[in-house]
Amino acid sequence: MSANLDLVRSIFADFERGDYSHGEWAHPEIEYVVADGPEPGSWTGLAGMAEAWRGVSSAAENHRLLAEAYRELDDQRVLVLLDNSGRGKTSGIDLHQVRGGASLFHLCDGKVTRVVTYWDRDRALADLGLEAQAVSEESTTPDGEELLRRSIEAVNRRDLDAMLGCLAPDVVYDTSHSGFGIYTGVPAVRGFLEDWFSSYEEFEMVAEEIVDLGNGVGYTILRQRGRPVGSSGEIRRRSASVGLSVNGLFVRLTTYSDIDEARAAAERLAQERGG
Repeated sequence: MSANLDLVRSIFADFERGDYSHGEWAHPEIEYVVADGPEPGSWTGLAGMAEAWRGVSSAAENHRLLAEAYRELDDQRVLVLLDNSGRGKTSGIDLHQVRGGASLFHLCDGKVTRVVTYWDRDRALADLGLEAQAVSEESTTPDGEELLRRSIEAVNRRDLDAMLGCLAPDVVYDTSHSGFGIYTGVPAVRGFLEDWFSSYEEFEMVAEEIVDLGNGVGYTILRQRGRPVGSSGEIRRRSASVGLSVNGLFVRLTTYSDIDEARAAAERLAQERGG
């Protein structure tokens, strides 16, 4: 992976968490262009780019800008095909149901000097002389390790939407090995997590080890520390989670109090999936 592509991927890692506060990647005189859409325009400098972003984010609730695919066009340009999550404040439209646009990043000496954003992806491809079907994309579907890492980060932020965004609609969340229950489907998992989050004043989860076994199977060994509501004491425990993912989403997550049991279950599942 080139340095330019690596930089753009790191920018979107923040965007996908809803964090737009970092600007060290941008040249001080960066040019930000919105080529089409309801309010096209051009802004210069970090303050101008921030102003343009505020206009977009103010029109949607829980807006996240997601990278669907990357294409390195040459040694100075990276094209990103975009997806969105969130809901329009006025229209109520689920933005994920609307086809995403594209952003073209111009880079020089490790800085982004210009960004051109399109609401209409086809126009972006046409302007660049690319056919939609000919765009050779780098898949952004996360592997098992990355998906486990994202889910842990979301839990530590208490970002319920981001955590649920890692799950398939019909996910099975099995916490029976940890003394709780089995929850099927995102609404059931949401209810469980809401109750769990609300029972702690403070909570932190640290991954000691994350292992991707291939075939959509991964496991992580976790250290957890929490202070329950109304208590001055802390609860500390060590546990593990085994995840099975398909097309970048967990279809099954199983938590274990016994680390060895979790590791053995993950290895068996990986063998079954690979057989």
